[in-house]
Amino acid sequence: MIQTDTAVAISTPRGEGGIGVVRLSGPEAVAIGRQLFCSQHPLGQRVRRVEYGQVLAMGQPIDKGVAWVFAAPHSYTGEDTVEISCHGSMVVLESVVAEALRLGAVSAGPGEFTRRAFVNGRLDLLEAEAVIDLIQAQSKGSLENAYGLAGGRLSEMVRALKARVVKGLALIEVGLDFSDQDIDEINRQQLRAELGEVVAGARNLADTFEGTKRRQDGYLVAMIGRPNVGKSTLFNALLGEDRAIVTPIPGTTRDRIEGLTTWSGEAIRLVDTAGIRQADDPIEIAGIERTTQALSEADIVLAIFDSSVAWCDDDRVAVDRLPGENVLVVFNKVDLPHKLDRSKLRLDASSSVDISALTGSGIDELKRAAAQRLPPRQDVDGVGITRQRHYDCLSCAIRSGENAAGLIDAGEPDECVAVELQAGLKALGEMLGEGVEEDVLDSIFSDFCIGK
Repeated sequence: MIQTDTAVAISTPRGEGGIGVVRLSGPEAVAIGRQLFCSQHPLGQRVRRVEYGQVLAMGQPIDKGVAWVFAAPHSYTGEDTVEISCHGSMVVLESVVAEALRLGAVSAGPGEFTRRAFVNGRLDLLEAEAVIDLIQAQSKGSLENAYGLAGGRLSEMVRALKARVVKGLALIEVGLDFSDQDIDEINRQQLRAELGEVVAGARNLADTFEGTKRRQDGYLVAMIGRPNVGKSTLFNALLGEDRAIVTPIPGTTRDRIEGLTTWSGEAIRLVDTAGIRQADDPIEIAGIERTTQALSEADIVLAIFDSSVAWCDDDRVAVDRLPGENVLVVFNKVDLPHKLDRSKLRLDASSSVDISALTGSGIDELKRAAAQRLPPRQDVDGVGITRQRHYDCLSCAIRSGENAAGLIDAGEPDECVAVELQAGLKALGEMLGEGVEEDVLDSIFSDFCIGK
């Protein structure tokens, strides 16, 4: 699909007093750009050279800045592209965009420039999708994975799988062409081996989905303890902001409260839950049930105990709710005299952490200890898939490979095997963006911000 119009958008606004970029891409980008920017050397005369000049609207100077031109096909979008960098006042930026629209440009939609890069063959769909992952990365781990996807490592793996499927189809063609000779059995053995590699490779990638997606969204760390052990104070301390209400009244937190933070470069979804104790209040009971649900979903559970108060029955109620693994015991309020008999917990407290949520003592140690218990990375050569679309395509390729292998083992005709291989080839091609329907592209690029 060839784009016949020129799109314009504010690409990277930096706010009042900063720097903003207006980007134009399309066949009339240079012509429109020359009417928006006046410099000693007209835009386009010196490609990839930065020009200094005046930013214009209705032929009148409104700012000074710099601009440059990338000529097709050697630009991000594969089209003639102009970028004008000026002061970040939205009045200036919007005036430039309005003038571009008056001169014939159209407003860019979400992900417009990346979509044009895909349509023009500058990026495959995996690389295009990785752009939004880069923009939305909330942790170092997510950033590294997104960079790997944007750099084409996943695309290379998928193309390698496609090449094996194509080789399998070629072996079938040879077998069909020389079916009266003795090479058919050899080809089937080779084909069976190729299918084994395809299924194994696709499954290895598919198996990264759950762990990588969980890592991208943020690992869930849930806090549990009886009322008034200091969970809300600790929650605020771990987030570095006052999110939970802190009072001396037991049972203040009735529902789960969630906040996002980063520990050791990993995104963490921290959850403060309702205090666990024997309760008759229906609202409090409902809150406790939600706590139980959060514990079942959590990657790590922080079991909080008040070291300044003697052991009580509500502590036992909290212990009984703990899952069997991934529990880190935290003794809070160590700034006060110790009264808790830790032996009564009957938990492995050998790797426990002593903290004071009030003073901040031990908080950094707690973060490090929790980060060490996060699930290990699940990736293939540093890359993991993050989208349901990728998982579905790989699953289809796996099924097709397994079905084809079963047909070979059963001695079914090569034509039947070829049908399964074609289905697998189509699924891997769709993963790269080959033959993808427009509504699928609309859905993918709707997640982008305008200007990307």
